[in-house]
Amino acid sequence: MDERYNETNEQYYIVSLDNGIRREEPVTIDVINSFKDNSQLVQLNKSVFGVFKSNSLNPDTMYIDDYDIIKCDIAELLDVDHEEIKRIVTEDKNVGNFTILNYSKDIETRISATTVLKHIVEYSQKSILSEEENTWITKVIQYNNESTIKDYNQIEDIINLGKYSLIKEVELQAGQPLDAKTKRAIEKKYIRMIIFDYLIGRKYRGLDYYLISKVNEQKKPVWIDAYLSPISISNSIEKEQLISENAYQINNKIIDRDALLNVLFERFYGEIRKLTEAICDAKKLYDDAIVRIIYNNTDLNHAATLESEIIKNLNIIAKMQKDIENKLDKEQKQNKVEKTMATQSFNVRVTTKLDLIQKKYPINPKDHPELLEKAKNAQTSDDIKLIVEEERASAGFATSSILISIVSLICGIGIGIAYVLMTFGN
Repeated sequence: MDERYNETNEQYYIVSLDNGIRREEPVTIDVINSFKDNSQLVQLNKSVFGVFKSNSLNPDTMYIDDYDIIKCDIAELLDVDHEEIKRIVTEDKNVGNFTILNYSKDIETRISATTVLKHIVEYSQKSILSEEENTWITKVIQYNNESTIKDYNQIEDIINLGKYSLIKEVELQAGQPLDAKTKRAIEKKYIRMIIFDYLIGRKYRGLDYYLISKVNEQKKPVWIDAYLSPISISNSIEKEQLISENAYQINNKIIDRDALLNVLFERFYGEIRKLTEAICDAKKLYDDAIVRIIYNNTDLNHAATLESEIIKNLNIIAKMQKDIENKLDKEQKQNKVEKTMATQSFNVRVTTKLDLIQKKYPINPKDHPELLEKAKNAQTSDDIKLIVEEERASAGFATSSILISIVSLICGIGIGIAYVLMTFGN
């Protein structure tokens, strides 16, 4: 840690939450490097690498550390690529957040988005790419940087530049083209990252993300398993303030948020479909899970502000998904049995994610703030379990697994009956 922490000689702890029970494990922290944004590359307990960043010592910005934890948990809920973030505390105060990297060249390789876009420009200038690629890249780079872009074709190009650059960098490093399945996987992860930014109200997507792949026994990357991982879930206040209210910056271009979402649904629907279908089908359960995440990680005033923003965006996404489903039903006259069978493929995953959040945050402080205060003052695990049971009894709590299991059972019976009827009908 930097000098302002070291001079206190305080013990530092890393915080985790299990079934609503807060655990604090003592850690040692060694600083490897410091960066211009006041973040630091550090190592915990001489073994785990990560990025330490703190807004907690400033009362005006301490909520940003809360938001980092919240947004990380929402990414986990929605199955969007991210890296785990943990809170670092002393005996009496929060001192910052630790983003776990645990990077080792022996087990994985990382490609930085900053490096990638720089390389793509160099490849274009050195005529390593085809004439068609060079022309397209030059066109996109020259799009207006001064005003918010609303043109759908330009927005599609700006998004495609990010996808293209990552894949082209991998192919040039590997010395051969990626197969179609691997390309598709990387593209989906990239687009999901963008719609996640829309959901959480993020206005500035810098080049602060990596494409990460495990390496095989020959130390070669296995790109089919690659995932994207932003190392900073939030941005500095200064960067956010540079972007107007209904704008979003990605790949160094500022685009209109409403136009962005329309482009995602119109031009990249295949990449976001499973996520948006899940949000639409289990909207109330997602609302509950997100509220639990938010209100368990920051004070009530900041929680209300963040809840309003994220739930509003969630509603917009769910409505657009419902509209596109209605349109597809009319155009394709999709059989109800076929539609039901299509939704079953992700029900198990959705249920698992929702259950994890409800187990992690069994108390919903929005509805019962007094129970959260009791939990903070509880001395033992048994005390907390009693508080959780009190909340469940008073609120009529039902887990998402029960609800979705019932839905799945009913759908399963319906599919079975339909199958029998179709079989005998033939």
